[in-house]
Amino acid sequence: MAAAPYFVSLHHEIRLEENLPAIGAWDGAALRLLQNARGVLMPKYFSPPRYRYAASLAQAHFPRLDTRYAYRGKAAQIHLFRRLGVPHPRSFIYASPQEALEARSSGSLPLAYPFVLKGDRGGGGSAVFPVADRAALEAGLGRLPPEEPVLLQEWVENPGRDLRVVLMGPLTRSYFRLGGESFYNNVSKGARIDSGLLPEQQRQGREMARQIARAASIDLAAFDIMFPRHGPPLTIEINFLFGTKGLGGSRGYSGLFRQAVQEWMESLS
Repeated sequence: MAAAPYFVSLHHEIRLEENLPAIGAWDGAALRLLQNARGVLMPKYFSPPRYRYAASLAQAHFPRLDTRYAYRGKAAQIHLFRRLGVPHPRSFIYASPQEALEARSSGSLPLAYPFVLKGDRGGGGSAVFPVADRAALEAGLGRLPPEEPVLLQEWVENPGRDLRVVLMGPLTRSYFRLGGESFYNNVSKGARIDSGLLPEQQRQGREMARQIARAASIDLAAFDIMFPRHGPPLTIEINFLFGTKGLGGSRGYSGLFRQAVQEWMESLS
């Protein structure tokens, strides 16, 4: 008699029919469990090599993290946007802050002031700076890691808000982040959350995020989308690690994630 179908969890907070530790060695029995499972739930944190190994064994898994690891950092995301034809602010990538400084010194900056300077890593707007003049550019570059890429990005005139769209498997949630007079729309910098504002723009933004997710094989991420005063909406960034305040905090996030896991399992059954 064939064994009943089962799922394996590597996630320490969610128990399924079979459960394995995400770290440490897997013996032969563990490897067989992974290979024969209907699906494998990935843990909250995984190293890229460990993820790739587990994914190679699994018949199906959630969430899929290939794009997260293949396009780490803001510079790599620009390459992803270009490859997929995703509308985004015009962007120029430099290998380091020093290279951007040299471009400024030689008079070959591709953008007129004002524009936006972005470091490759850092969340919550911590590595993003408005640049109104040469002094602001030099100050911003001096605050970024010397060995990482930097972006110069066109200034997008907008009403002081952007749309955060969160995708968890088949679930989609969205809300506006209102920065008011501030340059930053990050909640960590004081932006206000409004989940009911401009429902048609929210519908449009959710569909944009789902289209990108389908094209890039993403099933767990937060997309930041801006609606300029003139022109079509633009995707600003994809966040694979994101805040939960707009989802009801950690408890709200956990409930949504569990619902997404359940719907993923049902889709495989």
